[in-house]
Amino acid sequence: MIYVKVTVKGEPDVAPFTRVFQYSDKTDELILHHSVEAVKERLGRQLKINLNEALLIYCHYVAISMRAKKRAGTIEKDAKDILQAEQVMIGVPETLRTIALDAIVDERRVQVTLNQPVSATGYNMTAK
Repeated sequence: MIYVKVTVKGEPDVAPFTRVFQYSDKTDELILHHSVEAVKERLGRQLKINLNEALLIYCHYVAISMRAKKRAGTIEKDAKDILQAEQVMIGVPETLRTIALDAIVDERRVQVTLNQPVSATGYNMTAK
């Protein structure tokens, strides 16, 4: 079972939002796997992915990292290497300033926060 509650904070003038990714059984997890493979195939063809696809990639990364028994700090550190600004559509890096993931995978719970997981080049995203 995979359950991930994602809270996203972006630009200061935009309200945060929450999404839930829930995969209850092996069939659901197979759908997740195929969805992630489709997104990776798009990336392989040099196509830019949207916000929902980026969130799916991060949720999947957290789930497989948890199954690999990685600690929250390691997950947070390694997440910076998943997506680059040139792989996502315009506005995605600004929308994903902070991603807080509360994940339960196979009855193990981890809370991680990804700060600026997709760095936007050309300006400082930490400015308020």
